[in-house]
Amino acid sequence: MMKPDQAEGLRKLVQQNQLIVPNSLRANGQAKTIAVMSGKGGVGKSNLTLNMALSIASTGKQVLIIDLDFGMGNIDILLGKTSTSSILDVLVRKKSFQAAMTKGTDNLYYISGGSGLEQLFSLDKDQWSFFLEEMEKILNDFDCIFFDMGAGLSKDQLPFVLSAGEVVVVTTPEPTSIMDAYSAIKHLAIHQFEQSFQIIVNRCKTPSEGSETYRKLAGVVTSFLHRKLVFAGAVPDDPAVPKAVTEQMPFYMKQPHSRLSKTIKMLAETLYHQQIREAQREQHTFIDKLSSFFKRRKVDS
Repeated sequence: MMKPDQAEGLRKLVQQNQLIVPNSLRANGQAKTIAVMSGKGGVGKSNLTLNMALSIASTGKQVLIIDLDFGMGNIDILLGKTSTSSILDVLVRKKSFQAAMTKGTDNLYYISGGSGLEQLFSLDKDQWSFFLEEMEKILNDFDCIFFDMGAGLSKDQLPFVLSAGEVVVVTTPEPTSIMDAYSAIKHLAIHQFEQSFQIIVNRCKTPSEGSETYRKLAGVVTSFLHRKLVFAGAVPDDPAVPKAVTEQMPFYMKQPHSRLSKTIKMLAETLYHQQIREAQREQHTFIDKLSSFFKRRKVDS
């Protein structure tokens, strides 16, 4: 943990020299929020989310996965766990996040999806206030929170993606997957999402296949949407993945030193320690952004 005087010293250096510092040094000190999405199902999004989360947790960080892939959520299955609660219990039944979460491994917890996210937009003021209070608590309790989004984007999932500090889009080299990823990015661009998108290309036979896939996607996004993409990296196609799914034992836990796991670790570290300039325009917090959707809903209704 950085001491206050050290942090103050860094801030002065930033003001004087435009020093680049990690997101973790931002003043609010809250959890890093990462939304992982895809344009279609079957690209390995949940598996990547889980194993990246495990990688960060293995360094001693407290990590939470919130499964927002409603009706299709499978984080608990991939971990070989059974959950008795879901985020619906927090949304409707006023159950605390702490009570709704399940421990996956050391330092890693998750909250199952279930169904009923559409009720987010029908919550009354008291229910919404409770939800935001609970969300703020876990933002202070964890170092990193992953939101495992459903394939594509519904209006009910949109607030979480638009509020996240980082948005990761997972695709594969298949042409249909690339176009589906483009459609998902376009959907966010329509809603004035101004951040850059982190692109992970999964199931690559060679590293060059990953960079070529990114080049194709970046080309159409730049030409038609005028949005910036960032190539987070390529993940190799590995038979260890389907085997891990069958055995309900994440490959990062089973083979932490394999080429695949090392790739995942590099991706996770890149996302978690994503650097920003302190002199950048002031950023709203995750809670600020999320609460604005409720206020906007009240105005529109």
